Amino acid sequence: MKQTIISRFLAVALMMTTGNLAANAGWTDNLSPYDLNAPLGWATVDGNVTGGEGGTKVTVTNKTELMNALKGTDKKIIYVDGEIEFSGLTNVKSVQNKTIIGMKGAAFVNSKHSASVSETGIMQLSSCKNIILRNIIFKSAGAYDIDGNDNLTIIGSTYIWVDHCDFQDGVDGNFDCVNGSDNICVTWCRFRYLIAPWAGGSGGSNDHRNCDLWGNSDKRSGDEGHLRTTFANCWWDEGCSERMPRVRFGQVHIQNCLYSSSNAHYCIGYGYKSNIYVENNAFTSNATKKTPWKNYATSSGKKDYNITTVGNLNAKDFQSRSGSADYFIPSDHYTLKAYDSKLVEEVVTNEENGAGATLDITSTANGIDNISATNSELPIDITYYNIDGTKLNAPQPGINIAKMLYADGRVASRKVKK
Repeated sequence: MKQTIISRFLAVALMMTTGNLAANAGWTDNLSPYDLNAPLGWATVDGNVTGGEGGTKVTVTNKTELMNALKGTDKKIIYVDGEIEFSGLTNVKSVQNKTIIGMKGAAFVNSKHSASVSETGIMQLSSCKNIILRNIIFKSAGAYDIDGNDNLTIIGSTYIWVDHCDFQDGVDGNFDCVNGSDNICVTWCRFRYLIAPWAGGSGGSNDHRNCDLWGNSDKRSGDEGHLRTTFANCWWDEGCSERMPRVRFGQVHIQNCLYSSSNAHYCIGYGYKSNIYVENNAFTSNATKKTPWKNYATSSGKKDYNITTVGNLNAKDFQSRSGSADYFIPSDHYTLKAYDSKLVEEVVTNEENGAGATLDITSTANGIDNISATNSELPIDITYYNIDGTKLNAPQPGINIAKMLYADGRVASRKVKK
C-alpha cells in the first residue's frame, strides 16, 4: 500500500515539476535536497533569468559550433558534449536568451602557458542578458601575474546565472565580474588551483592565485548600484589564496559557502563602497579561520564600506561600516533561507551532488534525457523534507524535497509539489 501511495504521488509531482526545468536545463537524477535548481537571490529581483527556455535545442562539440549557436537574441539551449579547446579569451558579445549546459565531463579548456596576454583566458560575456551557464569545467594553464585574462569574465551584462561550474587554474583569475554587470547569481560552483603558480610574470607576484574580483577599480563610479550578486553553496577549495570574492561597489550576498583552502591569505575582501552580507558560511582550514575577511577600503578618500557577518562557522558575527550607506540586508530585497553552517562542508563537498560540475546530464538526439517516473524506476522508499531540510512525516502543501531510495541502492532527490 505504501508503495502505491508513493508511486502515485511521485508520478504526479514529477509531471508538475520537471517539465519547465528539464526543458531549460535538464532535470537531473542526483540533486542535493538543498539545491533549488533555479536562479535565486539578485537574479530574481526586478526580472528573472530564463536563458533559452522554450527555444531551439542544439548540441555542440567544438568552438565553431558553440560560437555559431551563441549568435543573436533568439532562445536557444546549447548542450556541450566533450572538451572544447580555446586559444585565448573569446568575447561573447550582445548575446541574449541562451542556456549553455555541459553534459558529463564537458569542459572549456585553454591549457597553453604563455606570457602573451592574448593567449590567456577562456570566455568573456560582454553586454549580454539572460544567460544561464551550467555544469561546465573551466581549465586554464595556471596562475601567472601578467595582467592576463580570466577563465570567465562578465562585463556589462545582466541577469546571469552560473551554476554547478568548476573553475580551475585561471591565469589572472578564475571568474571576475566588472563594468556595471548586475543581477548575477552564482550557485554550486567550485574554485580551485591544481597547477602550481607560475613565477616571474610581468606583474611581479610569484603567486597570483587570486580567484574572483567583483569590481576592478575604485575609480569606476558607474559600478555603484550595480554588481549586485548572490553566491550560494559555492566552494573555494585548495589553492585559492585571495579574492573569494574581493568586492567593490556591489551589494553581495554570500550564503552557505565553504572556504577550505590551506593557503588562503584572506577569503572575502571588502573594498570601496562594497556592501556585503556574509551568512552561514563555513571556514574550515586554519588559513581561512585566521583571516575570513579583510578590509581593502583603505585608499585616501576611498574608505567607505559596509559588511555584515552572521551565523558563520569558525568566524565571529559582526557589523562594520565606514561611511553613511545603509547596511545591505538581503531579506529587504528577496527571500532566500540559509541552512545551518555546520552542514555546509558535508553538503557542498558531496561528490555526487555538491559544488562543481556534478550534474549528471546525458544526451539524446534532441538534447537531454528527461527523467520520468516509469514503473521500473519507482523508488522502494521515500522520505520528505521541507525546503529548509527539516524531515517531514508526510508531504505538506507546497514545495517538498523527496529523497528516494531505489532497489539498486541509488538515492535521488527531487523538488515536488503537493
